[in-house]
Amino acid sequence: MIRAALLAFATLATPSSCEEFVVDSQGTTEQSAPKVLKLERQSVILPKSATRSGRRKNFYSAKVSVGEPARVFHMTFDLGGGTVVLPSESCKDAACLERRRYDRWVSGTAEDINANGELVQPRTKKTLLRKRDTGSIGLHDIDVGAGQVSGNFVRDKVCVRGEEDSEPRCFPLAMLVANTMPDMPLHLEPWDGTVGLGLKGMSVSQEFNFLAAFQRGYGNIGNTGPIFSNSFGLHIGSDEDGGEISFGGYDVKRLTHPLKWAPVAEPEEGRWQVAISAIRIGNNTFEACRDRACRAAIDYSASLLGVPSKLASNLEKILAFEAPPSGFGSGCQHLAIPDIHLDLENDVTLTLPSEDFVSELGSQTDAASCKPLVTQYSASAADDISQDVFILGEATLRRYYTFFNAESLSVGFSLAAGVPQKDKKKAALENEDGVILLVQVKLRRSKTTSSLLQ
Repeated sequence: MIRAALLAFATLATPSSCEEFVVDSQGTTEQSAPKVLKLERQSVILPKSATRSGRRKNFYSAKVSVGEPARVFHMTFDLGGGTVVLPSESCKDAACLERRRYDRWVSGTAEDINANGELVQPRTKKTLLRKRDTGSIGLHDIDVGAGQVSGNFVRDKVCVRGEEDSEPRCFPLAMLVANTMPDMPLHLEPWDGTVGLGLKGMSVSQEFNFLAAFQRGYGNIGNTGPIFSNSFGLHIGSDEDGGEISFGGYDVKRLTHPLKWAPVAEPEEGRWQVAISAIRIGNNTFEACRDRACRAAIDYSASLLGVPSKLASNLEKILAFEAPPSGFGSGCQHLAIPDIHLDLENDVTLTLPSEDFVSELGSQTDAASCKPLVTQYSASAADDISQDVFILGEATLRRYYTFFNAESLSVGFSLAAGVPQKDKKKAALENEDGVILLVQVKLRRSKTTSSLLQ
């Protein structure tokens, strides 16, 4: 879900084989093979109460165990959040009751803590004290809607077990255990909890940050034990394949060419975002984003490319200008809409066909209504963002394999293996500076007299 790239925050109150993977090594120390989790995809039709009602939306989750004895939870991975959230056993909201709930009293490794990581009651792991720090996280899903979860802080053992992996990676992690969870947007989402994968600036402190805790483990003093890179790779599958997320490296079989890297913009904010040098549509360059004035936040839980509302109108005008006024053939079609090219730093270009960003096309009976309408979102709930932020959603990340490096503060992109063949051909033509010419021929039949009869 997109909480996203825009609104994940915490407010406090007191009262396969190694040869198939690349390990992202930052030094000479030999590092362990990545932990690879299979993503499960579930699809729903959004109800009338949702922002994009009537549209199909996909949700992705994987299994993570918490506590001792370990209990398995289906967790979604939030690229725009910095906290792990689980529903508490004491939560009686409908959104909690339909999920697996976490019970700190059952776990022998659970500790009640305040936001600073210290025990609520000194020398006592668990307490009945009501006076303790609380936290809340604002949720904003551009497909579904907005809400907020609130709860207390707990530290417990978290384990990630990769596919075909006998040894899990376990580590202590501080998290938010929710006592209240709103129906919107959580009622629609088929998972138990959330793993925030944002950078450290998005977390309350380092021990709340999942990536840092995964890398640290249970304190590898003197470089003993497995060493993992502070990074993860994301593959969003097509057809029946839900995809995978790999911690500590990436699967080279998912790439069609070497990764191209773009630095994270404003990493202190904690978001996985990159600067946009230019947005090109045909022969036009979108003026609002020249010279890195815009950013692209990466969040696969948004279905399509999200465009800030204040920029959408001008972007739609350029798209309409470059497209045939009445579409092709029988009328309005995605084929008639030009691609959007996002130019990032280091000569990285992402090409998005219209099905990745067009929310709606007009009726074929009215040529004027063929104007493409992009997927918009309001940034009013994210006033802390000074630049104009686009959201690279699921459609884009299905097309491009992405690798997130929290140590070098960069994101790697490669056209994903297994994307539809027509997209591979398009990318190949672009790399070769090819030109595609479309010629429309109109035929008219008329009745003539044969010269033999004259």
